[in-house]
Amino acid sequence: MAPLTHTRQRVSSVDRFDEVEAALRKRDGVAQAAVVPHEDGTGQRRLVAYVVPEAPDADVTRHVEMWRAIYDDMYGDTGPDTTPGIGDDFTGWNSSYTREPIPLPEMRRWRAAMVERVRGLRARRVLEIGVGSGLLLGPLAPETEVYWGTDFSEPVVERLRAQVAGDPRLKDKVTLRCQPADVADGLPAEYFDTVLLNSVAQYFPDAAYLSDVLDSALRRLAPGGRIVVGDIRNHGTLREFLTAVHHAQRPDAEPSAVRAAVARAARRETELHLDPGFFTEWADAHHDVVAVDVRLKPGPDANELTRHRYEVVLHKGPGGPTRLADVPTVVWGSDVHRTSAIEAELARHGGPFRLTRIPNARLVGEAAECGVPATEPGTPLDPHALRTWGEEHGRTVLCTWSAEAPGWFEAVITPEEPTAEDGTHRYDGVYRPLDTRSRPLANAPAASRRASKLPAVLRRELAVELPGHQVPDEIVVLARMPLTARGEIDRAALPEPARTGDDEGNRT
Repeated sequence: MAPLTHTRQRVSSVDRFDEVEAALRKRDGVAQAAVVPHEDGTGQRRLVAYVVPEAPDADVTRHVEMWRAIYDDMYGDTGPDTTPGIGDDFTGWNSSYTREPIPLPEMRRWRAAMVERVRGLRARRVLEIGVGSGLLLGPLAPETEVYWGTDFSEPVVERLRAQVAGDPRLKDKVTLRCQPADVADGLPAEYFDTVLLNSVAQYFPDAAYLSDVLDSALRRLAPGGRIVVGDIRNHGTLREFLTAVHHAQRPDAEPSAVRAAVARAARRETELHLDPGFFTEWADAHHDVVAVDVRLKPGPDANELTRHRYEVVLHKGPGGPTRLADVPTVVWGSDVHRTSAIEAELARHGGPFRLTRIPNARLVGEAAECGVPATEPGTPLDPHALRTWGEEHGRTVLCTWSAEAPGWFEAVITPEEPTAEDGTHRYDGVYRPLDTRSRPLANAPAASRRASKLPAVLRRELAVELPGHQVPDEIVVLARMPLTARGEIDRAALPEPARTGDDEGNRT
């Protein structure tokens, strides 16, 4: 179904679509609106409205308070005799597939990978936003000069404060404060060399909230510092993840039932999922950010943490990074068919190159478990196996998402790891975004409840205000409007509507 270049007869008396758009934009809960006439395959012409929901301040506050209550309850009843040591409490880390706790060895390897990443950055003055039970503080703080931690849950902070006070290695270097992530009261500016947000962003109400937190974190950084955002849930694989979860819990469900359930779950998702392009777009708007390093979550365990999550390091200037966006590209399954041929490619290019369109064995395997046949060309590779190959051959392998398809990943392979003057490694352009203007970069958890009811509510309200021929036949909820290079709504790029019910037109 394609937008018409002329107005259908039913709406021929509508002089200006912007009148309908203006009526939509002034409704509560609507941030943007566009109205386009469409024609379906039967020749019927319909007026379709596209709206981007807006989360009012009350919804944002309610979302933050919801998660605060969960963590207050989770950690509020633990006494000193039942509290694990600092860095050993993995309470609440349950598998979405089985609803059982993720095996402790897997969680420890997950934590060890992030600790290793931060150690490689030689962090000395650390601020951790969302310090939680101290999973990172425990192993990292003894090695730092100072370690500040904030969290919005008072029981979490009070418990951790008591533990720190009893540890002679920590009591004089750790400062803990109870405050939300978007509040910077009492935090020194341009002081920290590292700001950590690990496994925190998914609880934020929307991408705008995260942007504000990153803006504040950047102001806390000393020149040359970095923000490390870990355990980010990938918006590009959200539906694949929800499909796998549904199959794991209801393996006998019919395909139509699975599709409907996944659509509902995506609309009602209460955790924030982010496209890697969100971070490149945010960095482009900040002149003092000199590098964006997006990588897949490392680790040997094929679980939801390594399949669907990733980490980002945002480097603040001054200082020049190693830029990798424009290194030569080689296509897996076409130019290279096996890892044994990688050495020859390094020799041929005389330096780093990018291996593209690699089917991610972890996601392909998950699709196979769901009964979806693999269609991508090339033999699937496990990112961890490729990194292990690099370690065995003295090569650096940087694995990142492919912007071309959620089931692919890319790997930049270098003969040696360039080192900055401070002994750390600064990379920019590991991830290559496509045009971020044309696709949603995040869902909006705080607006999810409102968005699911928005089409029906808007039609009722517009029917009171507008003549019948101006009321849209269908209202599609989008996470983000596609934009032209000039920043205007790209009406030609609006998705085709699929009328499947009052609240089935949502796009996440």
